[in-house]
This record gives sequence, C-alpha cells and structure tokens, in this order.
Amino acid sequence: MFYKYVNNRISYRSTIGALVDENDTIITSDSSKANMFNVYYASVGVVDDGIVPPCPDVAVKSTTENVRFDEVSVLPAIHKVKPNLSAGPDGLPPLLFKQLRYSLVRPFAVLYNSSFLLVLFHRLGNRPSLNLSKKGTAGAVCNYRPISLTCVASKIMERIITKQIHVHLPENNLLSSAQKVL
Repeated sequence: MFYKYVNNRISYRSTIGALVDENDTIITSDSSKANMFNVYYASVGVVDDGIVPPCPDVAVKSTTENVRFDEVSVLPAIHKVKPNLSAGPDGLPPLLFKQLRYSLVRPFAVLYNSSFLLVLFHRLGNRPSLNLSKKGTAGAVCNYRPISLTCVASKIMERIITKQIHVHLPENNLLSSAQKVL
C-alpha cells in the first residue's frame, strides 16, 4: 500500500488527447498539437506597449550582487514548503524535503551556492507542461493553460532569492508607492 501511494504521488501521467482545430478536423499528431498551442498562446499573449514608467533617481545604500545561501536561510525556506503538493519533474514529493529538512540544510546550502554561481540549477529545474483547464471540452485548445513543473529543490532556492530581494528593495527605497512587498 505504501509503495502504491508513493508511486501515485510521484508519477507524471499527463497526455493530451486529440484536439479539434477551427475546421473541426481532429488533430492527433504531437507536432500538430504543439503548433496549435503555439498559435493559440501567441494570439492571447500581451504585446509590450513600449511605455516605460517614470523612474526617479534614488540614492542606493547598498547593492546586491550575490545571493547568500546559508543554513540559516535554507531551513526556513524548506519549512515553508507545502507538503501536500505534487512532486516536480524530478519525482521527489515535497513531504520528503519537509521530513528530511535538518539533513538537507547543509548540502542544499552548498548546492545552491555552487549552482547559483554556475547559473545551471534553474534551467534544469523547470519542465514546461500543459494542464487541462476546469472548463469546456478537452478537444479545444483554448481550454488549456500552460504550467511549468518546478522541482521542490528549485522552489526552495527561489524562495531564498525572493526573500533577499524583498529585503533589499525597501531598504534601498527602490519601490514606488504603488508597489508593495508581500
């Protein structure tokens, strides 16, 4: 029962069935379906209007050129992982990271520091995918939305980077009054 549960949690079984194009033709080839999604997503995307908001000159107190990954920053980031979410493309469920957090803190700090310097970790951590929306028929391209499956280790690293940015911006008065740090 345990292995059945684990396999159900970490298996990735998402395939898109046949799609129907604007001529009511059934599309089954993967390359044709990919082209249909590409055309649809390009049509609903937002085009940059080229308007740059005014940015007043601000005296910056400090700069952030490096992100610090240490055990003190890694532990709370692992602690905030939601254990009931799905596993990422690496197949490792978030609950595993929560349960092993004290054992993973030091190796992750070393891994994040070295991989951040190589700018390699994030590229390997994401795998684009598609997910069926909650509305309409499965044969219509407009009923799908793009998602990106990110491995939990990458999410932890992103949380640490985000926290340091959220500290840096207000300290240096780099946010306008219209922006607010979450």
